[in-house]
Amino acid sequence: MRVGISGFQPDRLTQIREARGLSKINLGRLVERSPSTITKWENGSHSPDAEILAVMGKVLNCPLPWFTKPVLKKENNPVFFRTMASTAKDLCNASERYMEWLQEASGFLQEYLDYPEVNIPHLKVDDYRAIDDGMIEVMASKCRDTWGLGIGPISDLLLLVENAGVICSRFEQGSAVMDGYSQWNESENRPYIILATDKDNYYRSRFDVAHELGHIVLHRYVKRLDSINFKPIEEQANKFAACLMLPEEAFSVELPPYPTLENFLSLKTRWGMSAQAMIHRANSLELISPLEYQRLYKGVSARGWRKGEPLDDLRRPESARLLPRCVNLLLDSNIFSKSSLLEGLSMARTDVEDIFSLPKGFLTDTAILDMESRIKLKNILGTHKDNSSPTKVVDIFSKKNIR
Repeated sequence: MRVGISGFQPDRLTQIREARGLSKINLGRLVERSPSTITKWENGSHSPDAEILAVMGKVLNCPLPWFTKPVLKKENNPVFFRTMASTAKDLCNASERYMEWLQEASGFLQEYLDYPEVNIPHLKVDDYRAIDDGMIEVMASKCRDTWGLGIGPISDLLLLVENAGVICSRFEQGSAVMDGYSQWNESENRPYIILATDKDNYYRSRFDVAHELGHIVLHRYVKRLDSINFKPIEEQANKFAACLMLPEEAFSVELPPYPTLENFLSLKTRWGMSAQAMIHRANSLELISPLEYQRLYKGVSARGWRKGEPLDDLRRPESARLLPRCVNLLLDSNIFSKSSLLEGLSMARTDVEDIFSLPKGFLTDTAILDMESRIKLKNILGTHKDNSSPTKVVDIFSKKNIR
């Protein structure tokens, strides 16, 4: 028999626990309850009382309304990760929860805003084994044609993807093995991408964006992702990223015969791709021989480039801009205050800032927001003007109300 507070949503507890990377045992220790009690709460047979719910809210860093907020229907499409190692299972679970939250929070914004229309070419193939290298080259070229890119370097890939209707978020994942992940939301007919900021590398991040775009273009109708098909699916996304970012027609012309590491390094800033990614592309296009490829990679290892290449620290990664601009528009238009936005989402401030790619502390209300109409201009102009002129009130915090 179920006891405790009414309206408790068991799935919300599971979501927040997995997002925080906690097992039932560890959460039980933090709230001084047994793992079996946590299980009963999560399967819906029992509900926590108000007192323990308040404790869990503090432990899990979430507002109490979170636990009574109805859960949205879960997408059937798989989330495509860059890792499926057994040691990363908890990380994958947490990432799935953040993907669910991103789509839920995005849906909240769409009640007030119109996003860019989705303009993404994609394969209508439900079996990854039907996708060959030729098809991947064609789809990468089709994306360039659809977006009017020609065959030259792409200057701002993340902005391009957002303009094509993909909702993108960038925040720290807490692990070096989780570079990014993506999912098609079929109910919205819109794809989502989450990128990691952990490595803070411009060139690596651009490849991550192109890789996730590869999943969106190639694997929309692939419904299963497991340890058997994971590797070939990842290789297909890598192939797409290389084809999109380094089109054969232009890249093959710019690469000299028998290229050295210095040649690849000189092309790095122009194409916005790492030297290692360009070496791989040159090898796949047979612009270099297998012997040259081996020689170049020995040089990469000898120079310590596997951990970091020259020029890596000269550029900041591309930023996600759509969601931050949406939030700023709603705040500037007086549709929401910072506190009412958080109240509407029923999520922790830090989670909202992460999901919407906002600066840390952006949604923290400060005392200055309460100073409307309290600042007045001193009447020091009396010796120059008529003393009967009234003192003016300078309202520097007023905002246009568009309701």
